[in-house]
Amino acid sequence: MHAHYGAGGDGGGSRRAAPPKGDAGLYFLGALHELVAIGLHRPALDALCAGQRDIAEPPIDRAYLIKILDEEISRQFGHPLRPLIELVLNAADAARAPQPLVDVAVIDGRVDVSDTGAGMGLRAILSRLLIPFATDKRPGIDLGRFGVGFFSVLGLGLSDPEGFSLHLTTGDGIEGWAIRVVAWPSLGDAGVAPERAPDEPERARGRASPELTAALMCSVRRIAPLLGTRVRVTSSLLEAGAVRAYLRDALHFFPASRALVLLDGAAVNDGRLISGGRLVEERIAAAPAAGADDPPAASGPRAAPASGPRPAAASGPRPAAASGPPAEEARARLAEGRDGALVARFHVGGRALLPSISAATFHAGVKVEACLALAELALIDFPAAVELTEGRDALKVGPAFTAAATAFYRRLIQIAAESGEGRRARDRLAEMAAQISALMLQSAGWDEVAVELARALLGPGRCMVNPERREALLGFLGPSVADRLFVPESFWAEREWQPHLPGERELLEDELEFDPPETLAALARRRGDLAGLPLLVARAVSPHTTMVALCRGRPQAGGGAGAAARRAPGALPSPDAPARRPAGPLPCLGTRRLLLIRDDSAAVRRPAGWSDRYALRAAFDRASGVREADLERDLIVGEPVDGAACAALRPGERTSGGDP
Repeated sequence: MHAHYGAGGDGGGSRRAAPPKGDAGLYFLGALHELVAIGLHRPALDALCAGQRDIAEPPIDRAYLIKILDEEISRQFGHPLRPLIELVLNAADAARAPQPLVDVAVIDGRVDVSDTGAGMGLRAILSRLLIPFATDKRPGIDLGRFGVGFFSVLGLGLSDPEGFSLHLTTGDGIEGWAIRVVAWPSLGDAGVAPERAPDEPERARGRASPELTAALMCSVRRIAPLLGTRVRVTSSLLEAGAVRAYLRDALHFFPASRALVLLDGAAVNDGRLISGGRLVEERIAAAPAAGADDPPAASGPRAAPASGPRPAAASGPRPAAASGPPAEEARARLAEGRDGALVARFHVGGRALLPSISAATFHAGVKVEACLALAELALIDFPAAVELTEGRDALKVGPAFTAAATAFYRRLIQIAAESGEGRRARDRLAEMAAQISALMLQSAGWDEVAVELARALLGPGRCMVNPERREALLGFLGPSVADRLFVPESFWAEREWQPHLPGERELLEDELEFDPPETLAALARRRGDLAGLPLLVARAVSPHTTMVALCRGRPQAGGGAGAAARRAPGALPSPDAPARRPAGPLPCLGTRRLLLIRDDSAAVRRPAGWSDRYALRAAFDRASGVREADLERDLIVGEPVDGAACAALRPGERTSGGDP
């Protein structure tokens, strides 16, 4: 049942004849979807705004309308508190200069968001606020675009029907209006919540459904004139501590020039929640028209404006404005108020003064993707003209987005060059850039700039290896290759860098010379001069099928590489051979295809003492894939490493197990 009221007259048709006593200002009382139907039907909208007694029934399919509203209410954002950010965005768009201000007050179970902006009249409320996707937001200027903020907040009513209410008061300085939305368990009279039948199953808490959407009840009443808007959301799901932490995390990098956000009276976006680091602004060429093949190149840096207690900003030349298609140039000018270039803000390094603040990507100060995996604080504030999120938290990767991303990566290069950081710090920057690409930017622009990043941050000749292989490679190739290894700290960095950096195979081919592969048994028979091979044959489960390859270090720079190339495979180097890279302490290394054995290792050529024999045994077992726990257990309870027994072995014999 629903009721429509005029400014002071009676309702028409089957509606109640008059508003209850004391409700002379009541204009509407009933289901929310009925009010939306009035907003969609021009004659009904005009009649309600004019305060007429009789309002024609809007000829709109209610079932379809409820279905659409349910989709918009229940499927908005990934984070359950993100609708509160939408309220702040709406307030920031409405806030007025010279000091745009948004005031947020939080207590357990309630959040108030207030501004002193232009406010709304009844027609704006019914034709914009309450109609999904009907918005007067200006693309590239305003933060909100698609008019879904109000409906996303109503999603809390589907998750917590009993404890939810939304109370909005607004005015344009001439009139004032109050709208209240509550969620009844089921359809019924607006004044009485129907009781659940004994045999009716209780609804699952938090379950969105058209029935719950249809049960959202709304009242609209006239109040004293005021200027500005206040939205009060009440729900048992709004735990004060969690709400405050989320708002600080999402809004601490919000540009204060758009609006200063006060949380319980204290500013959250004036820079006081971040300590140290570097804040810069980057001018980016205007985005090309949709469908362009190449993303725009980033231009040079520009110093951040010195306003508020911000960290020191980098200075740099201000390039000439890049040109682009007229439509996109106009959009960029609307976004930034400048000469056709987009401006993005980056904050690199430093630390957050609250544990809830993480590295994050922002759209005009509002977080899109958070990354707790980053140790450094890395913040990216995209230009407002770059569409990142709308409606359902979907990241929109387009040319302008890619341009901002590549500008951020190049900024890391410049920071490293200006600061003169050493190799370890540059490796960390390379790690951070890859993590940001994978976790925050959906790899946008990464392929275009990865080679440049690798050259500037990692240097020439670097090869990527995973952490599990680092010690084995250092032991096999020797400590001299340590400076060539780039070991990502995370899976995400390894994933991003893998297509752009040489890996373990290229490192081995560059450091070693290889003989053709053969079976271990055949090698032991052919190379009787290598006294360590019989022990390896004894350790192998099946030496006749175990594929191995002899290898040795390449000549060092300036040595006689030609002489090494002329040496027959398998022959020991002559005394006057050029100096080669020394072997590491591990004589064996397992790869995906075969097992490598160094013939320039002392343990392979002429094992002397227990240490060489243990090195052969342990390295071969590890290279063969024996688990570390089994290897250690075998070392403790297995047969002792007996030098005399090993020396007595002939090729093809084993001490235990396997086939000769």
